[in-house]
Amino acid sequence: MKKVTLSIAALAIAISGFCSEPPTKKDLIKEIQFTTEDIIEWIREDQYNGRMMTKELADIYVKNLLNILSKVEDLGFEEKHEINNNQTVSNE
Repeated sequence: MKKVTLSIAALAIAISGFCSEPPTKKDLIKEIQFTTEDIIEWIREDQYNGRMMTKELADIYVKNLLNILSKVEDLGFEEKHEINNNQTVSNE
């Protein structure tokens, strides 16, 4: 009986996840930013502790990730700018 109850609960959770609203561009941009920042932090920690890579390789990874993060932040800025322009047009 417990297996049936757990299966029904798992099915209910799965359905509720698929029936929710899809993420917006803003949500996706935030998720990319947070994930990229986390990866940068992990690489720096691993490089500092000598667990994963050489300093040169870590610097290359961090440089490329910062480049990606900069571009994602630009996308977020552009979206805010578009929203503000749309609100200005609709207010006129």
